[in-house]
Amino acid sequence: MRKRTRLTITLPNDLLKRVDTYVDGSTIRNRSHAVELLLNESLTPVVTQAVVLAGGKAPKRRSLLGLINGQYLFQIIINQLIAHGISEVLVCSDAELASELQSRFGSGVDFGLSIQYIIESEPLGTAGALKNCASAISGSPFLVMHGDVLTSINISDFIQFHLEEQKKATIGVKPRLAERSYGQVFLQGNSIIRFLEKGVNQGISIVNTGLYVIDPSVLEMIPQNRCVTLEKDIFPKLASQEQLSAFIFQGLWFDITTPQAHAEASRRWLQ
Repeated sequence: MRKRTRLTITLPNDLLKRVDTYVDGSTIRNRSHAVELLLNESLTPVVTQAVVLAGGKAPKRRSLLGLINGQYLFQIIINQLIAHGISEVLVCSDAELASELQSRFGSGVDFGLSIQYIIESEPLGTAGALKNCASAISGSPFLVMHGDVLTSINISDFIQFHLEEQKKATIGVKPRLAERSYGQVFLQGNSIIRFLEKGVNQGISIVNTGLYVIDPSVLEMIPQNRCVTLEKDIFPKLASQEQLSAFIFQGLWFDITTPQAHAEASRRWLQ
């Protein structure tokens, strides 16, 4: 149970009447409970920004324009983001892909959100790409998605989990208990304590789903104009500081960079 401190406050009568409208005697028990919930809601950061990582080499770079049952992957991602309250998307890619995406999706206004294209003159890695768009990132936690992933993850639940954990970053993961070809981690509760090399017969085998929620303070850990990855350079440091959480996810997830995975994703998504 959280430690509590007694606090006395004085409110204007008109404001107190508005607080009283939230009290129903069951879900919200009394005035104190109502004030606590309202304060918590107002002070909780709201995640409205997503970064889509679409750099790197082909075919990974081209995945956003891959068709899933006649619909571009980027269109599916946009629809998911809008449904979960994301209003601004930053796409990190090279100039060629950015031009193609912009010709099809523009500024995003026709889809109900804002899309900004951040150009990489050379591949910078997943962390370097974030650093490259740091000036466009707000002061609140933000969602990060690899641009070659199709998933049914509940983004709202993922974000809420991160906010409740109060760590600097959260990785969406899928357990693979019987498969040692994937990366492995040691978990303590919901925290990732450290990463293990592939093939080591310890820990829990997981798939990194390529979805993260990250606090802006992490950007300070990333050097400027260098090729740096979140997965190998940044996340292990956060794990050693006990600042990395794991959101365990059991729904649909596909990396569509191979023809076989793309075909399977299309079939399963249609179902």
